[in-house]
Amino acid sequence: MSVDTTAETAAETETALLTVDDVKVHFPIRRGVVVERTVGHVRAVDGVSLRIGAGRTYGLVGESGCGKTTLGRAVLRIEEPTAGTVTLGDTEVTGLRSDRLRRFRSKMQMVFQDPLGSLNPRHNVEMLLAEPLKVHGVGSRAERRSLARETLEAVGLPVSVLERYPHEFSGGQRQRLGIARALMLRPDLIVCDEPVSALDVSIQAQVMNLLDELQDEFGLTYLVIAHDLAVVRHLSDQVGVMYLGKLVEEADSETIYENPRHPYTKALLSAVPHPDPEVEADRERIILRGDLPSPANPPSGCRFRTRCPWAQDICAEEEPVWREAASGHKVACHFDL
Repeated sequence: MSVDTTAETAAETETALLTVDDVKVHFPIRRGVVVERTVGHVRAVDGVSLRIGAGRTYGLVGESGCGKTTLGRAVLRIEEPTAGTVTLGDTEVTGLRSDRLRRFRSKMQMVFQDPLGSLNPRHNVEMLLAEPLKVHGVGSRAERRSLARETLEAVGLPVSVLERYPHEFSGGQRQRLGIARALMLRPDLIVCDEPVSALDVSIQAQVMNLLDELQDEFGLTYLVIAHDLAVVRHLSDQVGVMYLGKLVEEADSETIYENPRHPYTKALLSAVPHPDPEVEADRERIILRGDLPSPANPPSGCRFRTRCPWAQDICAEEEPVWREAASGHKVACHFDL
């Protein structure tokens, strides 16, 4: 996969495969023993919009608790959105019910962070890979076995592993199995939730390269969720930075790493060590004060203001507008930094 850094190739100028429009996911906070009552909400995702062009990769980055995994699960309707719409191709996913949603799930799959936890330990590889096909009524047993062998080869595993069980594999091999399972239905969209964070560094590059190769081979579209900025930079055409339930910055991969405009993005990038010791010695590190606020009671105005080195009075009074600071480069900040 090649990353085109020109603003003209941003997702807005393409026919979007995935459109997320003002999606919110609020979890109720309930109190009471005999009679429960709702006393508030955890605003895990609070009005996020994004677009992903067909065959491209959108990297969603942010620290733990920012809501990026919840957003990924809402895209697939694993979590039900409180408001907003998700559209895949010409189909509004949030409008599908029961059987229609079940049938449509073949077009969108997920690769989970914990490969062992996401694989049934009682099923061997053949059963694991055949299960999504059986659920959707695809093929005979012989056809499912043939597709399983083909998919194993595509992810770099020998067909001899069909009778083995998840505990018999290394972490990297288990993640390849997770990817293979997601591929079995030949989906249009794959949501990758921290796809390499549980792996050794030496294995991470192999899995990232595999995702690139599979994207080229099968024409896949990815939503990659990660906290590791190096992973997001390697995989993504476009990057969105998320903080406390909202997007705060979005641009193509190279632009956001070379010219970040939001204080939070600047702070995240300043924490990434530089391989050149001389550059590293002279580099300014931005230290964020305080902890991530509670999504049940976010700060007024700009949600990042309680930790922002550049915060002013207006930041507490007004929520910054999501605006285009440059062609294809959006940011939610009162200032041009």
